[in-house]
Amino acid sequence: MLGMAALILCTFWFGSRYPQLFHKAEDMGHHELVSYIYNSELIKASVQAGFVERWWASFVNWIWSMRIGMSFGLALGALLHTVFEFYPPKLGGNIYMNTLKGIVMGAPAGVCVNCAVPVACGITRGKANVEAALGFMFSSPTLNFIVVSMVFAGLPWYYGAIQYSLIALVLLVFVPLIVYINNRKTTAEVGLLEQPAVTCSIPLHKECQESLLDSAKHVGLEYLKNLLKLIKTAVPFMLLAAVLSSLAMEVLPLKSIFAEVNPLVLAGTALVTVLLPIPIALDVMTAQQLHTQHVPAPYVMLFLFTLGTYSFLPMSYLWTEVSKKLAVALYVMFVCLGLFAAYAITFFV
Repeated sequence: MLGMAALILCTFWFGSRYPQLFHKAEDMGHHELVSYIYNSELIKASVQAGFVERWWASFVNWIWSMRIGMSFGLALGALLHTVFEFYPPKLGGNIYMNTLKGIVMGAPAGVCVNCAVPVACGITRGKANVEAALGFMFSSPTLNFIVVSMVFAGLPWYYGAIQYSLIALVLLVFVPLIVYINNRKTTAEVGLLEQPAVTCSIPLHKECQESLLDSAKHVGLEYLKNLLKLIKTAVPFMLLAAVLSSLAMEVLPLKSIFAEVNPLVLAGTALVTVLLPIPIALDVMTAQQLHTQHVPAPYVMLFLFTLGTYSFLPMSYLWTEVSKKLAVALYVMFVCLGLFAAYAITFFV
């Protein structure tokens, strides 16, 4: 299992993710973005294209942009689920420390919040703490060192100061607090019973009746079963996210929205942007482009903070797998913090 984990991570990091992130950092500010929800084009809609053709192009291109990250998330999520079945995680009951452990794992992972969902799902299905899953999910797209450098290189310093002050508040205060409150309300529903092993215990301090080959076969079959379960859960939500986000980009009158700063319009925009699923670092590239196009600073800050930190996919995962109240609470939190960030930036411009 360790070898499989190393293979998955190395293939993703060195074959795709980090070269792609360095390329995004290099391109930022030199090329105009074709969309705010995807960064790779498989098909291109013509200038004269109608609504349906533009929506279809956006739908296909979103899926194309997410294909590698989502494949990695599914593979790693199923692996974590399998590992935790054989080696139940011992994270302890300290919510704050568990969140920090999730942050430590998530920051170098380099996946967007959407592709982090299968990983988080594997963590919680493996009976690990939800705060560790949230720490991973929210730190991965925001605390990667390349993404952080892009924020401060592409925008004035105060955008980064507000962005990372709020990210720190989310990860170090709000996530542990919200999980603590949610756990207190659902203590009776939390599965505290120890899960039985699905095969003979792999740690060899006890004599095992299975041969090494039989154990490897059993683990492999368990991994495939968990992978198929994860695909069955995640892929329909992924397709629905592609449909809704593509539709939102076609319906939203962004030019009219950016024309002036209106509190109601700003709030309505936040309600939508928090839910938009985008690839990693596209939030920074979008904010940088809006800034160079002299879009009002509150909208630049709103897009920087709300794009890429939460979305329809993690909300759906939390709604179906963890807690409906937790999913809604986090959505409301990100909307409110996004509006706070939008107004906070006015003190610097």
